[in-house]
Amino acid sequence: MVWLSGIAWGQTGHALPDLLAMAVTTHPTIQTQQALIGAAQQGVSNARWQYFPTPSLSAQSAKASSTDTSYAGDTNVTVLALTQPLWSGGRIEAGIDKAQAYAEAAQASLTEAQQQLAIRVVQAYGDWLSAHRKRTAFQVGQAQHIRLKDQVARRIQEGQAPASDLALAQSRLASLNADLAMASTQEEVSLARLSQLVGKPVTGKTLSASLAEPLQLSDRVTDLLTQAQSHSPTLARARSNAQAQLATIQEAKSATLPEVSLRLENQRGNFNYSGSAQQSRAFINVTSRLGAGLSSFAAVNEAVQRHAAALAEIESQQRSLAEQITTDHALLVTSQSRRQALQQSAELADQVLASWDRQYLSGRKSWQDLMNSAREQVQVQAQIADLEGSQLVASWRLALITGQLQISTGQLQIPTGQPQAPTAEQK
Repeated sequence: MVWLSGIAWGQTGHALPDLLAMAVTTHPTIQTQQALIGAAQQGVSNARWQYFPTPSLSAQSAKASSTDTSYAGDTNVTVLALTQPLWSGGRIEAGIDKAQAYAEAAQASLTEAQQQLAIRVVQAYGDWLSAHRKRTAFQVGQAQHIRLKDQVARRIQEGQAPASDLALAQSRLASLNADLAMASTQEEVSLARLSQLVGKPVTGKTLSASLAEPLQLSDRVTDLLTQAQSHSPTLARARSNAQAQLATIQEAKSATLPEVSLRLENQRGNFNYSGSAQQSRAFINVTSRLGAGLSSFAAVNEAVQRHAAALAEIESQQRSLAEQITTDHALLVTSQSRRQALQQSAELADQVLASWDRQYLSGRKSWQDLMNSAREQVQVQAQIADLEGSQLVASWRLALITGQLQISTGQLQIPTGQPQAPTAEQK
């Protein structure tokens, strides 16, 4: 493993790690989650304070008529009291457990937001890489088609080719120009998405100075799935929510039980007697917390159903995670052999185009054959560009999901070694 520290632009020598580090440290979503973590931690502190006594102060001033015997004493009465819970039926403990579970869920949500941001950056970068390489292929093909158009135009002037050959060349060139414009647009859109994700302008010149490659991931799919389940912040958040609902069940059950507390009072003044001394009292209170009707029991049933829903959410997230892992792994397994086949096809397409160009001039190949060969050459290069982009996205996303590529504040951990996709034998 190699550690890449800091988020300065270009510091690591790899544009994609720089983009990832900036996105997960500067995006407003991360700031939002960090604030929510602070709020959840305060919730834990608030829940723990419930063990402590509750102070209260009551100050009353009464002005009654001289014939009112109920207020024949002092006009001002002050009562200072402390109420200490002695037994709450598990309400306080459940409240602490619920607050801690929500705090853990908030921390997992931060990690999840960082992971999702990183995946969005990788996807946008992969889209840019595909568009960038397709644009390059289309530019090469454009120059080739212009050469062929000029060539057939000269042959028409010399009376060696029909005018329809020029129309075919112009049609193919116009189609290629449209593809080139589309690739340029896709490139600009991807750069705009990256700029928004990292919070600063991103240019194609900066990215093309150091192009990222697919990461080396040699683990079997079962091992990758195990790693993903142990590192998944989404699963961690779902499990924490299930724990919170479990604590909510206990909290709801405690509401059906009475609460025992100790109350200490000190009273100054008395509305009934004038000039009375300070009075101190101690009470043992047994208080029922039942709601209206059978609402407390309904609250227990509600909490049970919410816990069941949370458990179902865990299962749902596990299945989604397994689907993503197997899909990306299958793509990487097949992409290497497909890439080799496409590269071989590209080399053959170059040879065929050169050969058919000579054969056309000697009259052994038709103009349409030559134009089809030129189009096939460009199409193969465009397929390679799409494959390279999807291969990079799948490998980096898989590394992020499995925890082999970990992003934290200002630090990025990536696997070292020659970047490559897993082979079919490693499946």
